Amino acid sequence: MTKSNKKSLRSIQTILSASPVKSHQVQLLKQNRAHSALLSTIQALLPENSQSHCLSAQLKHDTLIIHADSSGWAAKLRFQLTTLLPTIRRQAGYHLVEKVTVRVQPQQQSNTSKISAQRYMDSATAQQIRELACAIRDDELRQQWLKLAENHKK
Repeated sequence: MTKSNKKSLRSIQTILSASPVKSHQVQLLKQNRAHSALLSTIQALLPENSQSHCLSAQLKHDTLIIHADSSGWAAKLRFQLTTLLPTIRRQAGYHLVEKVTVRVQPQQQSNTSKISAQRYMDSATAQQIRELACAIRDDELRQQWLKLAENHKK
């Protein structure tokens, strides 16, 4: 019988605690947990249809900062949170909250969206446009279609 060399899985916290730069990484883990707990607390206090539009929450001194996914939902959250402020202050650890600020979190654009936004026309599409232009009776409109067909990537 051979002995198995399988190692048991270790948690991220265990791995980081063995690291020489553990204090910084452990601090980041604690901050991440605190942000997640705060977000969960705020989302639980909101109406069900608003919960998914609350993307993040952070506490800075006496101000609770909420990030919404759009300006429309930010406005709705502002109205909802003003009535919920007393409830938030009754939650453990949030009794010092004096005001709530709601901001819109800008959407991240990926590199692929920038590439797809560039306009290129292949030669086959240009040929189809030329053929369609031939069927147009209006000279001015036909000339515009032919001009469009000339803008293809060569």
